Amino acid sequence: MVSIVLCTYNREKSIGASIDSIRNQTNEEWELIIVDDGSTDGTRKKLEEYQDERIKCIFFPENSYYCYAANVGIREASGEYVAFATSDDIWESDKLEKQVAYLTEHPECGAVFSKVTLIGENGENVEDKYPDMVRLFDQKNRSRAEWLRHFWNIGNCLSHPSSVVRKSVLDEIGGYDLLYAQLADFELWIRILLKTDIYVLQDKLVGYRWYSSKKQISAPTEEKQLRSINEFLLIKRRLLELMTDEQLIEVLGNQFRNPESSSPIELEFERAFLLMEKGAEYSRYDVLGLQKMEEVLRIPGAAEVLKSRFHIRLQDLYSKNGKKHYVDKLMEERLEYLERENVTIRRELESYQREYASVVQSNIWRATKPLRVVLDKVKRKNRAVRLSR
Repeated sequence: MVSIVLCTYNREKSIGASIDSIRNQTNEEWELIIVDDGSTDGTRKKLEEYQDERIKCIFFPENSYYCYAANVGIREASGEYVAFATSDDIWESDKLEKQVAYLTEHPECGAVFSKVTLIGENGENVEDKYPDMVRLFDQKNRSRAEWLRHFWNIGNCLSHPSSVVRKSVLDEIGGYDLLYAQLADFELWIRILLKTDIYVLQDKLVGYRWYSSKKQISAPTEEKQLRSINEFLLIKRRLLELMTDEQLIEVLGNQFRNPESSSPIELEFERAFLLMEKGAEYSRYDVLGLQKMEEVLRIPGAAEVLKSRFHIRLQDLYSKNGKKHYVDKLMEERLEYLERENVTIRRELESYQREYASVVQSNIWRATKPLRVVLDKVKRKNRAVRLSR
């Protein structure tokens, strides 16, 4: 059996289509655990319309957000596999059949995903409007080390509502980390990868809604962008903590400060450098690296290793503390944008000033024309008088 966990909040208009796509699965061996996370619209009334013994609804008195609700659903799951559905997206009818078949045939694989079709608010195909999102989810398969390296350098690229995970894997690693709101699934995929293989079916088995709306949990806003950056930083630190030394060398050894690092102290230093120097541009953050550096330097003899193996003196670390660590990437980009705007405005002002000066000069020339005509007549008359004398 597949236990499907679907968490919802105020989705009375879209949840019906999601549930119907689950009930239309060619694989009928499933249970649907719906956690209504304190909806205040007509979602509960919509759910109560379904008379299907395979559907179990849990109603929260108030909103607790996704991770808490999903963990409750996972605890209620009794199937061999757990699939994560959403109240926005739609499954193709053969989704579970194909994914369960793959997991059955590949016991070494702990989770299977699929590609997706981007759909709009009304279910229409919107892939031509969002080519970047299409490319994001159009992923080839990789080894575990390659997946982790991709996550470290770039970020998440797996569709949450396309996932099916072995329940035994979730029992071993735990459910969602309650701290994360934007990247909770990303953090979960990392912990799964540290334990087992994953696979992406090349079929598009999910209609993934993507549209600009503050009501959509994945819709971008400035607050969510900032939260994503902060969560990515914390997840990167967590990844380095969870990886064994062997995994660290396999996954990120090609990004080491010293390619020959192998001793425990050297690898701890590499973890610190990776936090400061490597990865997606907005996820390089000296503070986390310096915190890690502080931990390593407490080890007797660590300062000597830092100097001999990495050619870094303590003074070099002190210089890093003289920099601004708490100006985030978005703020820097905003300041750069404002500076560019100021330059543009100054240029436009100079252009207006030149144009204004030209107009004023032209108007003065036109306004003084009668006077200049009179002056010319006077000059000619005076010249004639002088000649006559």
